[in-house]
Amino acid sequence: MGLQSSFALVLVLLVAEGTASAQGNGHAYGLYKNPHPGGSSAASAASAPSGGGSQEIQVPGTGIRNFGSWLDDASVMNAGNAYFNVGFGYWKMAAFREFDAPMVDGGVAVNRRVQVGVSVPYYRASEPGGPVASGFGTVYLSAKVQLRDAAAHRVGFALTPAVEVLSAPPLEGQGRVSFALPVSVEVQRTGWRTYGSAGYFSRGALFASGALEKAITSRTSVTGSISHSHSMDPDPLSVALGLAQTRTDIAGGASVFATPRVAIYGSIGRTISKQDANSASLMVSGGVSFNFVR
Repeated sequence: MGLQSSFALVLVLLVAEGTASAQGNGHAYGLYKNPHPGGSSAASAASAPSGGGSQEIQVPGTGIRNFGSWLDDASVMNAGNAYFNVGFGYWKMAAFREFDAPMVDGGVAVNRRVQVGVSVPYYRASEPGGPVASGFGTVYLSAKVQLRDAAAHRVGFALTPAVEVLSAPPLEGQGRVSFALPVSVEVQRTGWRTYGSAGYFSRGALFASGALEKAITSRTSVTGSISHSHSMDPDPLSVALGLAQTRTDIAGGASVFATPRVAIYGSIGRTISKQDANSASLMVSGGVSFNFVR
């Protein structure tokens, strides 16, 4: 099976991997958020001298950085074709751990230029030594619109508006529904391709990401990726807690076709930018993807 015929299956892996930092504390699917990632509630206060003693001054802000990242190509499946994905994800952070299983997503090409998809995960997350929170995480609804086909031109382009729907009440001042607007570019060559995405999350984040994919055999391909996100809200409390306003992650992955329509995939990565409560010392994901051809 050639590289181009694997688009539908490999794409699912890369979207899941790319959105792994979409939620506020750097995880995609769960809802767990520590309002004070730096530790105890005392971290939210600053002391300043006042006469003969001192008083605590509350620093405004949430203490949460809203990051977002999305990685996709500019290819669309043939009209009527579909995919279904079931997998898992694990994120190890300084402030918490999260394990998502199952992570279920799927999609279908409604015509030769438009492909729609949905992702629904189940998460389990906790602070080290603390109680475990669990439930259905953020639901993602997306529609990829191909503007130019990379298989027919030197460079392909696509627009993928996506909606995030929280399954639990949001933090104060935030809405349950937000959106992302990624623009993707793709270049295909014999035996390899490169692609990337850049855009905006309405929660207050800008991002850019890229990947290089290489076919090793007719059934196996490997991918290296990098993503960078910038939180647009200065958030004085996050500054006081020492939380970086930008985050950069890298990952490496592989996919193997067990049959022409079934692929097994996996990836591993970590944050390479400043290490703080939002950085991930380990990100692991994997699963099985099923491709349905009309």
